[in-house]
Amino acid sequence: MRMKVPATVCLLAALAVGLCACSSSGSSGATGSKSTSTTGPAGPPYQVKRFTLTFIDTSRPTPRNGSYPGAPSRTLPTVISLPVGAAEPLPFVVFSTGIGGTGTNYEGLYRHWVEAGYAVATPEFPLSKAGAPGGATAADLGNQPGDVRYVLDQLLHLSAAKVGQLAGKLDPNRIALAGKSLGALTTLRTAFLVSNHESRENAVISLTGGGNAGSGADKMFTGVTVPLLLVHGDDDHTVPYSASVSAFAVAEPPKFLVTLFGQDHGGAFDGEQNAAARVVVAVTLDFLDAYVRNAPDALERLKRDATVAKVSSFQQKTFR
Repeated sequence: MRMKVPATVCLLAALAVGLCACSSSGSSGATGSKSTSTTGPAGPPYQVKRFTLTFIDTSRPTPRNGSYPGAPSRTLPTVISLPVGAAEPLPFVVFSTGIGGTGTNYEGLYRHWVEAGYAVATPEFPLSKAGAPGGATAADLGNQPGDVRYVLDQLLHLSAAKVGQLAGKLDPNRIALAGKSLGALTTLRTAFLVSNHESRENAVISLTGGGNAGSGADKMFTGVTVPLLLVHGDDDHTVPYSASVSAFAVAEPPKFLVTLFGQDHGGAFDGEQNAAARVVVAVTLDFLDAYVRNAPDALERLKRDATVAKVSSFQQKTFR
């Protein structure tokens, strides 16, 4: 039986200011900012090099927001994190953060991915970022999947170039999309909207997100097949845990749901500060390894790392 996620989910996500990180940096004549780098070892954990590019999509406008009159284009600063010394081209993740945040709010989590050899690009959306003109809002959610696609286009274009900071760095055949809270809703819409979905990714990660399985413009999941990992605390009062349960019920396999016992909207997604956070680090890496790197033992690791007494549980469906 198909289950519907309450329409209030998207509005509830907007309440998570400070917990649902946004992003910082991206561009159509990409401009660079200061970079930080260190020299890393020959193997993981790799050191991390980080810089910011700003992408400007002149084909789509930024709508009016409160006192802000809007703009004819969309400016997308994007933080780029690269593993120093890892074999190139790199598998990579486009990570969408949530309302009122920056491109480094969830660095404590995604830094583990970079240290394991993945590149990560974190775009900052025009109206949901920290300091957004007119105030950070979730009302622009419908335009954010287009931002993700545009940033992905620009990243692949820069990687295909012969010179530049990203020249030859990114593997167009090993891509994941991931997101947290409003960023997770953005990621799910990007990957699973039936009428207009992205198809270049190998895997999708939703952290405290969910999806609207209803009809019309918001119809999702039906007939769209891409591996999906949902991670959610069962005491989340911002985006209800039921949103991920419903998404898991209607998504096509392969699909996985990790439940974090007693966790709220934010506490387990900042790296390794508690047992639940360690689960999040482990299962996201296992999932990426399984479907982006095709590591033969990764799904077994995922099941093991997601099943921790009094901390987390695991559900999966890999075939119809």
